[in-house]
Amino acid sequence: MKHRNRLSRAQRRWLYAATGGLLLSGLLWLSVHQLAWPAISRASMEGLPSPWEPWLMKVHGAAMMVMLFMTGRISATHVMKGWRLHWRVRDGVALLAGLALLALSGYSLYYLIPDTWRDVNGWVHAGIGTAWVALLLFHRRKTPGRH
Repeated sequence: MKHRNRLSRAQRRWLYAATGGLLLSGLLWLSVHQLAWPAISRASMEGLPSPWEPWLMKVHGAAMMVMLFMTGRISATHVMKGWRLHWRVRDGVALLAGLALLALSGYSLYYLIPDTWRDVNGWVHAGIGTAWVALLLFHRRKTPGRH
């Protein structure tokens, strides 16, 4: 018996747009802040923040608001149905746990940790975020025999 638990086309588009926006803005911010990109990096500006950093964080924050909304929307339907069907529960729970870790590590970047730990926490946050995207792609995989 086939059980369908697909997101609607609009839900998929919004989820992937938010995910892409978060991944792109986060990795661009990290590269501008930490790595040596001539003319736009912190290193080339003698320790001053790049003018790109605040704009990238604004995009990142806006994409996170969309992701929070989509998480709530999907949790009410897709997650609950998947839980009842016992279908891909482990990676679904891991996705939700990953979002919680991302929210906590992102919040801590702003409000909880001292400046001496900020760079380390940023790399941890980026690592969790990149792994979360890979897990999302794994979660979406097609199951043989189900189309």
